[in-house]
Amino acid sequence: MSKVFELFKKLSKKKSFWLISIILIGVIIYFASKSGEKIEYVTEPVKRGDLRQTVSETGTVSPKSMINLNFKGNGTITQINVKEGDEIKAGDILARLDAGPIEIQVRQAQANLAIAQANLNKFLAGASEQDIKVSEEQVNNALITYENAKRDQEALLNKLDSDIKNYEQAVISSRENLITSLDKSLVAADYSLDVIKVIFDDINLRPLFSVENHQYKVDADNYYDRAVIELIVAKNYFNQARNTLADQDIDQAVNQALKMLDVLAQSLNSTFLALGASLTSFNFNDLALANYKSNVKLEQNNTTASVSSIQTTNQAFKNSQISMDTALNNKQLNIANSKSAVDSSLGAYNLAKAQLDLKKAAPRQVDIAYYQAQVAQAQVGLDFALTNLNDYIIRAPTDGLVVFVNNEVGEQIGFGLTDIATAAKPVIAMLGKSDFEIKVDVPESEIIKIKPGDLAEIILDAYGDDFVFPGNVVFIDIAETIIQGVVYYKVTVEMDETDKEIKSGMTANVDIITAEKEDVLFVPRRAVKEDLDGLRYVEILKNGQAERANVSIGLRGDEGTEILSGLNEGQEVIIYKREK
Repeated sequence: MSKVFELFKKLSKKKSFWLISIILIGVIIYFASKSGEKIEYVTEPVKRGDLRQTVSETGTVSPKSMINLNFKGNGTITQINVKEGDEIKAGDILARLDAGPIEIQVRQAQANLAIAQANLNKFLAGASEQDIKVSEEQVNNALITYENAKRDQEALLNKLDSDIKNYEQAVISSRENLITSLDKSLVAADYSLDVIKVIFDDINLRPLFSVENHQYKVDADNYYDRAVIELIVAKNYFNQARNTLADQDIDQAVNQALKMLDVLAQSLNSTFLALGASLTSFNFNDLALANYKSNVKLEQNNTTASVSSIQTTNQAFKNSQISMDTALNNKQLNIANSKSAVDSSLGAYNLAKAQLDLKKAAPRQVDIAYYQAQVAQAQVGLDFALTNLNDYIIRAPTDGLVVFVNNEVGEQIGFGLTDIATAAKPVIAMLGKSDFEIKVDVPESEIIKIKPGDLAEIILDAYGDDFVFPGNVVFIDIAETIIQGVVYYKVTVEMDETDKEIKSGMTANVDIITAEKEDVLFVPRRAVKEDLDGLRYVEILKNGQAERANVSIGLRGDEGTEILSGLNEGQEVIIYKREK
């Protein structure tokens, strides 16, 4: 021990010893201070599911484009009953064409009726060998038809069972999606409340918080406390729904989650207003205040997204249940129709056999009745030919207004009678009152995503977010439209028929579905980054540390970004980090 002490005394007399000691002590103090700093990581798992990419724009409902009316056949116009500007009702006769050709068909039907009558007379005179052979062939054909109907019935039953299983699986899948959406919304709400709590607990901000408007702080505190309570209740309802999967429990969980998110939205809004009424100081500068505002704004957007997700998945779940119920009802109807087809074919077979027996037997009143039925059938054919005369009449297909009349009485109509350009023109054009379309202006940055035929979901302000009208893109203007110096292209979206009352001028929010992918890996869009070399990557949490992982991406959907390679389902990707 004395030797160690003597060595220390010798070293302490040297300046280099003290210099090295001071450096070592400084290093120890530095690392000791750094060890107190921690980085908090916010992560989300890599998920597998469906992605959808949409372009959302707002437009106004307007009547559908003109309806062009024309004759089905060729001939000379003999009557025009309207002029431009006339209001017309569905079924009104607007014009007539010379019905010469159809009159020939009527005469042919009259001849068929005469033949049927002659056959009846012939039967009354007795059946020949040839007639008996024909009837025997009819019996064979009827038997084949009956056997085919039984095979079709068996195949139909197998298909219906398979279809019901698919609908059952759709209900299960949509219910799982709704449960997942609820779970995600609760997790996101937890995080949003944590963001607010961090702001409340900031000792540097506390004396400056909402000093310009004390009521904002009072509101922020109250809504925060309410949101915490509503979240606890929502979690209880959610756990009950997840355990039982009962419709009533799921409805309660959905309603409570939406109620909680509404209170949370008010809490975030009050906090944001309070931050706006806060002051800054040396210890709490403008950048810190701006960061808090940005965090709150992000959580407001996330809360809105949670509400939309719950509403969408809940509606999908309800629709799947309706589809299931409809499928079960249709199954019974299809079974009944199939049984009816089998019974009908069996009846036809028995009838053919009976007819053969009758032909072989002496004429009876029942046999006479059969041929009388043929006469009646021929009469129906004549009636049908007479009905075809209506093809030479233009009737209004719907209520509306005559826009223009291209022709006059005495003019010939149809290809071969006039030049192609004239024949292609409608005789009468009108505007309907019941069909609608929506024109929206899409910026050039989005227009390349859209193509004719794309499906669209339309929400009218008049009906609210709970009712979605289907539609599709029917036309994209080639020429651009300049609005305040920005290039737009007008896209026409046609609304599907609906029994809802729709009026021209209603405001329509249109979501055009430009791309969809099923069962793909995806991460939140903000998790994907790009380095200076253009390589895309994410940061994953591994053993508590951030680690870079290069990825290749696919569809940039509304729910996130598709990952083609570089990640596996369930891996935790970092979406946000900060030092504590």
